[in-house]
Amino acid sequence: MTLLNRLNRFNQLHLLAMTGLLISTIGFTANAQAQWHLVNEASQFNFISTKATHIAESHTFTKLQGSVNEAGQANLTIDLASVETMIPIRNERMGTMFFEIASYPTAEFAAQVDIQEVNQLDVGGVTDMALSGVLDLRATTLPLTASVRVVKLANNRVQIQTLKPIIIDANLSASEGIERLRVIAGLPSISYSVPVTFSLVFQQ
Repeated sequence: MTLLNRLNRFNQLHLLAMTGLLISTIGFTANAQAQWHLVNEASQFNFISTKATHIAESHTFTKLQGSVNEAGQANLTIDLASVETMIPIRNERMGTMFFEIASYPTAEFAAQVDIQEVNQLDVGGVTDMALSGVLDLRATTLPLTASVRVVKLANNRVQIQTLKPIIIDANLSASEGIERLRVIAGLPSISYSVPVTFSLVFQQ
């Protein structure tokens, strides 16, 4: 083989290698962009507790993680230690007595989203949908259905928010914790029905 043939052969192999690398890079980028990740600082997850029959108070969690993959599988992880009630001692009691964060540090919500419908939205577009999923809280799995509105904020940014509160029956997973809170706070009652709302922002 002449030197010129060797150089040509080298150039062909180099070109094939570069082409393969480019295809792999494009494929990796496409897969990465297909995944939506929750933007914690732009998201909210709130719940309302009712004590002494008529006194309702709003609380939130400050640390959330979540994603929606290319198949529409949505997952949300709530750091239960990040509960914020605006009263430090109540934050501590709710974390240790109600959520039992030493054993159950997080709550997990999983649902299926119609990702095709979301991807087809124009910027500023809105669509309403029903999400059926499950909430894992304190080793108990609770089926949930949420009516949500999806807003396309930008080409790579969407907002998913509840259209109406989701009512969670805390008696199914945390009745003992509620009773401990009631006793230590000296309250006549704490409601087992807990309305939940959220506004979650995801970005590619």
